[in-house]
Amino acid sequence: MDEIYQFLICVIIFHCCAFFFDTFFKTCLHLPYLSLLRNTGLQIQPFRLNWYTTAFNRLIQKWGSVRPKVLLAWFSAGSWVAIFLMPIAVVLLIRSIVLVLKDLIHEEKSVFTNIGTLQPLVPGLNIPLSDLGYYIPSLLICTIVHELGHAVSAIREDGRVSGVGVVVVVCVPVAYVSLENVELLASVRQLRVLCAGVWHNVLLALIAFCTTLAVPWLLLPLYDWGSAVQIQDIQQDSPVHGIGGLVVKDLVVQVNDCPVQDVDSWQNCLVRSVRLTTPGYCLHSEFIKEHDESVPARHLSAGIVECCSSNAPRHLCFEYLESGDEPLQLPQYSCLNARTVIEYSTSFCYKTQDCETNLHCFRPSLENVTKLVSIKTKSGRAVLFLGHPAEVFQTVRVSNYINLYSLFPSSLPERIVTFCNYLMSFSIGMALLNIIPCFYFDGQHIIRTLMDIYLTKHIEHSSVRHAMSICLTFLGTFILSLYLILAFWSTVN
Repeated sequence: MDEIYQFLICVIIFHCCAFFFDTFFKTCLHLPYLSLLRNTGLQIQPFRLNWYTTAFNRLIQKWGSVRPKVLLAWFSAGSWVAIFLMPIAVVLLIRSIVLVLKDLIHEEKSVFTNIGTLQPLVPGLNIPLSDLGYYIPSLLICTIVHELGHAVSAIREDGRVSGVGVVVVVCVPVAYVSLENVELLASVRQLRVLCAGVWHNVLLALIAFCTTLAVPWLLLPLYDWGSAVQIQDIQQDSPVHGIGGLVVKDLVVQVNDCPVQDVDSWQNCLVRSVRLTTPGYCLHSEFIKEHDESVPARHLSAGIVECCSSNAPRHLCFEYLESGDEPLQLPQYSCLNARTVIEYSTSFCYKTQDCETNLHCFRPSLENVTKLVSIKTKSGRAVLFLGHPAEVFQTVRVSNYINLYSLFPSSLPERIVTFCNYLMSFSIGMALLNIIPCFYFDGQHIIRTLMDIYLTKHIEHSSVRHAMSICLTFLGTFILSLYLILAFWSTVN
């Protein structure tokens, strides 16, 4: 929470300084400063910056005039997609309200809350502040694409664009376009203009999704993947940090007897090491006789046996897992150097039958929550960890991608994927919210236009149709407002 407060303080200071200097220059340098603002299209208000320009009008006019038949088919398809999304968005919104209420009543997070629901993304609450570099640009791109759809469609339908701009409210950038003569168009033409923004957001989300899938192939000459995970970052307090531990750019290929090919298998292997008992190691009897440094065994709590002295900190007590129908050939417990055991052993085991002939299975005698984890790197080096595997997962960040050339950072593919994920989330979220019948959203005008198109034959008076659309808009606004209040309350708590 401290990061949130620091960030908000910096934003407030910036806006206060901007408003102070704006007021000062308007007082002392009245005409030159007003001329500067007029030429740049900049307006400074309390916690709000507004930039407006007509510089792109000619370019948008050109885009809206190229291949009118193709654009007609393009935006007609977009209107059908938007109409199809409207009931889906309403159902998702109602479902989200039900799940949030259920979480608040039972005071616990549902496992399925994020599946098939809408969720606000708030920096510092449910997304890290470090992702603001993705958050702000992706949000700006989504609004630009949305407004560009309205502008190009308006030109195609004989409307007019008077200008475009960007508003920064606190720290959230939003693009907008100023249209003229749209309300004078026929209802079908209006519908194509109104649905164009949602249509473009859907396509942007689809492009971002496809890009996340294509990143490995797009970067194939520069990066490898699928054979290991590369260590991206290790926290200073990590139990595998330091001498003999993992280092950045290490390639991890195995956790105990579990192979690692990607981030998912890395996580699954660590989870597996928690759920299963620590595996044993197949050892030769001569190795046990040569390296055993055991002292009289002591039985501790929870059935744990200690057979090592305090002078052997790198040693563990290993239990001999003999076959039930064979006589005991070796000591029941042996004190062995853990690293020597792992380097000597060629296979893991859970019982003696898992080992080859003349080999015996020895397993560390540990508490249930304590595990001996062997993390093997591609170079053949093994990093040992004794503790709870969750500590490794929480303090080590890995990547699917292995950079083949030092010139290209190993974090680049992950950054591209993260940006595309934010772009996809914001774009589909903006499409779903805008299509909901709600005041100040596209859905308010779309539902009114749909009423004029499909109910004209049944309801002749336009005032009745508009009254019906207003009632639906009030209902949609209430549902959306209720969800936002509940969702933010649930997120904060």
